[in-house]
Amino acid sequence: MHERLRLLGEVRPLRNPVLIAAITGWTDTNGAALSALEYLVEQWHATPIADIDPEPFYDFTVQRPRTRLAGDDRVIDWPRNRFFTASPPGADHDFLLFGGIEPHLRWRTFTEVVTSLMEAVGATTSVTLGVQPGAVPHTRALPVTLSASDNDFETQFGLKIPGSRYEGPTGIISVLNLTFRGRGWRNASLWAISPHYLNTGPNPNAGISLVKVIDRGYGTSTPLAGLEERSEEFAQQVQEAMEQSDEASTYIQTLEEQFDANAPETDESGGELPTSDELLGDLERFLRQQREDR
Repeated sequence: MHERLRLLGEVRPLRNPVLIAAITGWTDTNGAALSALEYLVEQWHATPIADIDPEPFYDFTVQRPRTRLAGDDRVIDWPRNRFFTASPPGADHDFLLFGGIEPHLRWRTFTEVVTSLMEAVGATTSVTLGVQPGAVPHTRALPVTLSASDNDFETQFGLKIPGSRYEGPTGIISVLNLTFRGRGWRNASLWAISPHYLNTGPNPNAGISLVKVIDRGYGTSTPLAGLEERSEEFAQQVQEAMEQSDEASTYIQTLEEQFDANAPETDESGGELPTSDELLGDLERFLRQQREDR
């Protein structure tokens, strides 16, 4: 295994293992995908087995460590990338769960660290989680899209693989995915589409959508009560904010009509929708203040 791995438990071959990974950064700017993975860690009673040493991979003036009190002692929490193992009921697989923060430096080395642990446990299949903003209303179940190395994942997850011709800047998740595929490993990416006007923190509805797709794909039955409780609190906060803005309410109603009709991102006259900055700045500020006050 790679020298930058710090072992926390026994690393051994697993039963037909699958890596599920989420990393905050380019593909998860608000941490909703990582929050969903952490929920799986909690609900599947996962066991930590390794961390990645953060020293070579982060500019600590950008991703600063945090201090906290542990009893009477002050400790430092460094940026963390941690692996867990889990064997949830109902699955024909063991899982290697990996959650962390997009590194600033040495992406190829970081990728080598991840692949070295996958090799150690025998994982040649992976599913990465991401969240991207879109013109979807928060009042509807959030859709999930799929990209994958082969079409078998369509049947497994009950989703179609759309074509993509994207070229341009990318994140560490894409680097990992292409590295896995270059090794001949099976790989899929699940992307929850989250309302672009709610950009102040993890959206629990994105987590619910991702966990449901994982359950459908792997035969697990993850309890959703915790995420549903967070979703109810989140919906109440949004409702309170909307009551202060007629423009926000009208905008969201328009999104609902378009979503229900599966229409393109234009209004009925063919013009573009007003941007969230134009209509929903007060909504975002309200929700951010709500989180800061908690």
